[in-house]
Amino acid sequence: MKILILSQFFSTTKGGGEYVFSLMAKTLANSGNKVWVITNQIKGETYPIHENIKIIFVPPLLEYKGGLPLGFIDNLKYSFNAVKKSFGIIKKEQIDIIHSNNFAPALAGSILSYLTGKAHITTVHDVFSLCGKNYWKLWGKQSDTSRLNVILAPFFEKMIVKLRCQAIHTVSEATKDDLLKIGTKKSIYVIPNAIEIHQVQPIKQIFNQFIYIGRLVFYKNLEVVIKALGIAKKTHPEITLVIIGGGPHRKNLEELVYQLNLQGNVRFTGFVSNEEKIRTLSESQALVFPSLCEGFGLVILEAFEQKKPVLVSNIQPLSDLVSHEKTGFVISPHDENEWTKMLIEIIDNPERAKQMGSYAREILEKDYNAQNMSKNLLSMYSEVLRIKEGIH
Repeated sequence: MKILILSQFFSTTKGGGEYVFSLMAKTLANSGNKVWVITNQIKGETYPIHENIKIIFVPPLLEYKGGLPLGFIDNLKYSFNAVKKSFGIIKKEQIDIIHSNNFAPALAGSILSYLTGKAHITTVHDVFSLCGKNYWKLWGKQSDTSRLNVILAPFFEKMIVKLRCQAIHTVSEATKDDLLKIGTKKSIYVIPNAIEIHQVQPIKQIFNQFIYIGRLVFYKNLEVVIKALGIAKKTHPEITLVIIGGGPHRKNLEELVYQLNLQGNVRFTGFVSNEEKIRTLSESQALVFPSLCEGFGLVILEAFEQKKPVLVSNIQPLSDLVSHEKTGFVISPHDENEWTKMLIEIIDNPERAKQMGSYAREILEKDYNAQNMSKNLLSMYSEVLRIKEGIH
């Protein structure tokens, strides 16, 4: 099959959705499919070389800003240039299907589908407009965020499901439910995310150490863990939290750490290499992921790979990914006392934590491997093409 992928970011290191699309391309190419990728180039990023993947860069050249969405003008530039570059490729290479990764790529994919008649599938990872009535207002209060994006983003979230596409691909039943709530009429395929699974390298454990990996934005809800740390410190003074990542909410979190006198217990690393991230995850006792709104939560799979239990908020799909008391703990997102209790449970019962981590690895290998994802993608493509051609 010949597949055209439209994604502004195409990176194994710059975010969950971007990583997944890179992995999609790789696994599809490994099984003999031909993949073309239309993307913006990111300064300093390295890109995979594969005989069955052709990466085409279009303007503008981007600088990674900690997962912040691109500005309105950059989105428009991508859509225009992607259509311009892709039209000839679709005709010349006889592309079978177009697969776009949200927002501006979805707009480009819709236009290309209209112009060429090719089937188009778009991926929606999250529906942020349903993450509470004040979501966009709170987003706009963060530093260095685009006010124009705050105004336009809710409109585009609802518009994306009305664009020309034969189907919508999403990554969890929770996002599927959200898509239906905003009026989606298209067919929806749920294909869970996956990661490449590697052998765990033995590394010395740092007891009392927890880790968070992700963007530092308000809805990640790190405040509840930091407050829990302040309580746990009274009986477990060596407890530490390593926070890997950056974003517009970092200053607020640093101020909270200072107010609670936790400077010796909380370490902000900013962005680190993938090797450093995996090493720190491997030496920690557990991952904390207290987010209030997620489409999936790819970092949970990374923790499972390293045989680490995960502490998550009691929201879907996080509560679907983590089985309470089996692969981690599912906790009220606003109860720092409950988070304190579970942090201490991990520290005081390292063997139990180890058992949960081992079981998490088994679940990862069984349900979230790249081969399953590739097989499901190809099945989705084939079914969409059959329906489009009227073949049953």
